[in-house]
Amino acid sequence: MRCVARKVAAMALLALLALAALAAASPPLFTLTLAAPEQPLKAGGTLLLSLTVTNTSDHEVGFPTGHGSAEAGVFLYQIHVLDDLGPPVPRMLLPCQRSPNLCVASESTQTTPLKPSESLTDEVNVTSLYDLSRPGKYKIWVAEPFYRGPDQPNGLVTSNVVMVTVVK
Repeated sequence: MRCVARKVAAMALLALLALAALAAASPPLFTLTLAAPEQPLKAGGTLLLSLTVTNTSDHEVGFPTGHGSAEAGVFLYQIHVLDDLGPPVPRMLLPCQRSPNLCVASESTQTTPLKPSESLTDEVNVTSLYDLSRPGKYKIWVAEPFYRGPDQPNGLVTSNVVMVTVVK
């Protein structure tokens, strides 16, 4: 009886390892490439980054595009910002977080179909989420989860890291 239980446990472990290997070996459906302005950002200014999404799969993929609204607390991308000392920059408190009863989540986002190897470019407004009014250097990248379906491995795609300098 114990021998059978050990064999079942070993087979279950092998199946989990095979799924983990498949998830690691499966390439993401798209890539993200972030571009920042070359000139420094003046403290208190608006930082808009250019994000290029490229379909790296062998089939059409729908990708959400449009401008998320800070007022509605809706953002299409996961934006990450570290200051030059390393810790994450705190996110700003959005109007929705201060008073959820005032939130209106009406957005004009859409899903844009991308054929294999096709790209699109979108804008990412970093300063709608993060206070970059303090001079310094900031590392910024974007992440986007992807979903392949209930029977396939899913994951997170991250962009390259860009450096932005904020001056007085």
